[in-house]
Amino acid sequence: PDGQVEFLGRADDQVKIRGFRIEPGEIETVLTGFPQVREAVVVAREDQPGVKRLVAYLVAAGDDRPTVTELRTLLAERLPAYLVPQAFVVLDALPISANGKLDRRALPAPDPAATAGDSGYVAPRTGTERAIAEIWADVLGLERVGVADNFFELGADSILTIQVVARARQAGLGLTTKDLFMYQTIESLAPRVALATPVSAQEEPVAGPAPLTPIQHWFFQTHPVNPHHFNQSMLIELTEDADEQALRYSLEALLAHHDALRMRFDRADGEWRQYNAPVEPAEVLRRHDLSDVENKEQPAAMEKVADDVHASFDLGTGPLLKALLFVLGPKRAPFLFLAAHHLVVDGVSWRVLLDDLDTAYQQVTRGEEVRLGAKTTSYRDWAQRLAEFVADGGLDRELEYWTGIADVSTPTLEPVSPGSSAPTQMVSVSLDAGDTDALLRAAPTAYRTRINDVLLTALAWALARRTGRSRVSIELEGHGREDILDGIDLSRTVGWFTTIYPVALDIVPDNDPDWRALVKSVRRQLRTLPGNGFGYGALRYLGPPEVRDRLASGLAGPQVSFNYLGQWDARSQEPAGSLYRAVHGSFGQDADAGDRGSHLLDITGAVQSGRLEFSWYYQPDRYDQSAVEAIATDFADALRRIAQDCRESL
Repeated sequence: PDGQVEFLGRADDQVKIRGFRIEPGEIETVLTGFPQVREAVVVAREDQPGVKRLVAYLVAAGDDRPTVTELRTLLAERLPAYLVPQAFVVLDALPISANGKLDRRALPAPDPAATAGDSGYVAPRTGTERAIAEIWADVLGLERVGVADNFFELGADSILTIQVVARARQAGLGLTTKDLFMYQTIESLAPRVALATPVSAQEEPVAGPAPLTPIQHWFFQTHPVNPHHFNQSMLIELTEDADEQALRYSLEALLAHHDALRMRFDRADGEWRQYNAPVEPAEVLRRHDLSDVENKEQPAAMEKVADDVHASFDLGTGPLLKALLFVLGPKRAPFLFLAAHHLVVDGVSWRVLLDDLDTAYQQVTRGEEVRLGAKTTSYRDWAQRLAEFVADGGLDRELEYWTGIADVSTPTLEPVSPGSSAPTQMVSVSLDAGDTDALLRAAPTAYRTRINDVLLTALAWALARRTGRSRVSIELEGHGREDILDGIDLSRTVGWFTTIYPVALDIVPDNDPDWRALVKSVRRQLRTLPGNGFGYGALRYLGPPEVRDRLASGLAGPQVSFNYLGQWDARSQEPAGSLYRAVHGSFGQDADAGDRGSHLLDITGAVQSGRLEFSWYYQPDRYDQSAVEAIATDFADALRRIAQDCRESL
């Protein structure tokens, strides 16, 4: 009557938590649909300033009260993860006010013992939950993980799922990557985890011929200049008291246990062939003493020796894994340089090898026999099974999709006049720790998507902005260890499994886009890809001749490639007693300088030391450096803007 409007609240009780508009009544309806629940009310509480969470209050229908695990599991099957309350409180009756309505102010705070006093943390309660939580925390580099935490919202990616599966199976838990994508919290996952049933794998050293895999076919077709020199490497700072002899024995154990490291390749009648050699004596580790070299000159000296090692591989004679122990002088930690030909390793393989080398070293120094656990499916057996699967028509349903893709050749960026062949150059960009954390941990919640989708959105936008075209094409690389074949376990198999496949993305290159809408659009386009792109290479290189010809002639092929390697150093620190003090990335000239590859622009990214870093490789006689720098800068700026948008949404 006096002209003032008093706002009492929303009539529908809608609340906003972590960037999502939530109608509690929707959750209450699902809860009261359970036979064990008579009444339910869901509210948003802020028991800690600035920390808002959903809490469900229930009245049981009888003496058989539902457990929190049961409630979370049932809700997770019917609702998206952000609608599952962080805490549950079972009451004898809901508090009623004097006028007979629900008294929300009288609803008690959740028991802090159940949530450990912070935002939604629920401590593990069973042995299985504790085991999974420890594995997640270790792989993700977190201090602790609660059973209600979402695996991907904690910053996980598809590569880390493989590590989790491998660790779980070592702990005797039966788990697959599909399980992790389907049940993304520990409390929904744990009831479905059983004792691991080992996949039948040959425990004795594998030997004999093996068919080439799709990625190996791709390599020999696209890297003809010097196929012997195309490696991956690691530089590892060891503890000061590292035992050289124990290290030598440990490396020999790796060569015996991981069969792919003993692969050999030769060429006959114009065709490359692959053969798994038996275990035989081989000098894997060499010592290089740089004690007499000035400290400031040692890095350059190390790199020169590493370059020599990179150039010394022979696919026909092996070994395809080599190690150098750099001794730098008294009271200085030695460095271990590991190099392996890319034909026998990939990013996931390195994680397995580093874990196993450390394990073997600890066992040797304790005087124990080296035991690296049961083998998973050998690379040779997987190659044979995959070839049979494709020959039997296992991927024929995808052929129409791959042959139906329009020309996806990337528009030329900013060409320069052709000149003489020049060595590949690199432009690098990186994000700070704050933006990296926002993209890894906030984006999955704010955008309901995975980090790969966000990265591709930024890249597609940067390419579209610089070319002025709303359709861009990119050749993507995936880890290639999808659960395609029954009875196959690749979680701890060393080898090169990478998949390469083309995508064409339609994107509006606005200067100030709606990032949420843009990410959603890219995510939707990527979800149309069958099998995460796995089938493209398998059909193109292993399919019948007519299929291979159709795929080879129907696609011009993107000239830009993108590969996200995940979090190399997710662990917060190496475990006590580890051989490693610090693990660094590649070192030295991994590939022959004359090998120009099949792309005009190759982009590789990973998380190193808590920061997203991207390397942009190009040939200066084909693309101008300033043009590459401009696109790379746009890409990094886009990621920073997305990170800021994510923070503001939560």
